[in-house]
This record gives sequence, C-alpha cells and structure tokens, in this order.
Amino acid sequence: MAGTTSVRCYIEEYEVSPGRLGARLCEKGTGRKVDLGFAGADEKQAFLRFLSSAHSSRTTMPDVFEKDGQVDAVEVSGSIDFDSPDELRFIHGEQTQYVFV
Repeated sequence: MAGTTSVRCYIEEYEVSPGRLGARLCEKGTGRKVDLGFAGADEKQAFLRFLSSAHSSRTTMPDVFEKDGQVDAVEVSGSIDFDSPDELRFIHGEQTQYVFV
C-alpha cells in the first residue's frame, strides 16, 4: 500500500503474568491492535520506555488509556503493511513515527 497513514491510538494494559503488566497500542474507537512492525530489540525497548512515560503521566493525560477518549492519544503514522478489521500493521522504517497528541 502506498502513502502515509495516521491513526490515533490508546494504550491498552494487560497482564502478562501474575503481577506483571504489558502494554500495546490499539486504535481509538475500534480497539483493533496497532503493530509498529519493529525489527529489533532496541526499537522495542525504546517504544516500551515511551509507553511507560505515559503511565507515569496518567493523571495529566488520562484519555491515552481510554478507547473512546477524545482528548489524549498516541498518534502513529507511516506506511501500512497489513490492514484488517483486527489489526493495523505498519512497515518499520524512517517514516514510522509515534507521538503523544
């Protein structure tokens, strides 16, 4: 697919194992999983640090954790690899960006 796509996301927290939380991005409104197509461990760790910064700022941007929240979000943009009703997967590359909005 050609072109750049942008999507507003929320952070979904889930239990990985007892007492241990994981986090992933899901599209606001639909709830479908948003995959950034990371290639390596360094990129994944940087993304997890980004997500953890939202957790520590939860009181100032509560909507970033809400599926239907309209104010706060993580905006992801880049080229799309896969688009289905359950998942939107980006192609990892220089065009792929994620920011708090």
